[in-house]
Amino acid sequence: MNLLRSFATCATVAVCLMGFAAPAAHAVTIDWVTVGDPGNAADTTGYGAVPDAFQIMKFEFTNAQYADFLNAVAATDTYSLYNTNMGSNARGGITRSGTSGAFTYSIRTNMGDKPVNYVSWFDAARVANW
Repeated sequence: MNLLRSFATCATVAVCLMGFAAPAAHAVTIDWVTVGDPGNAADTTGYGAVPDAFQIMKFEFTNAQYADFLNAVAATDTYSLYNTNMGSNARGGITRSGTSGAFTYSIRTNMGDKPVNYVSWFDAARVANW
């Protein structure tokens, strides 16, 4: 399941992250853009109005960023933040090694800058809280 085509999309990671400031203690860098022009009118289709300014991620959340998150919080993976499809499916970009309590996560070759796949809405919410 590609995140761009599922309920739990990379955009969901971005949406979950809107309004959260990334803590300085984490190494993950997120580029933000402001969606502004508050109060602008909808277009002729009735869409496009932006009632308030907000920030959203400039780029999709990557395998490298998610692997950093997993290495920081999922040595035991109590909340099943790692999906085995990440390591076995061609669209996955992260592998896991070790045993529970000592799991480590690595980026698959040439997959670090690609959008992370197989992340649920709940996983995205955990990234946002992190």
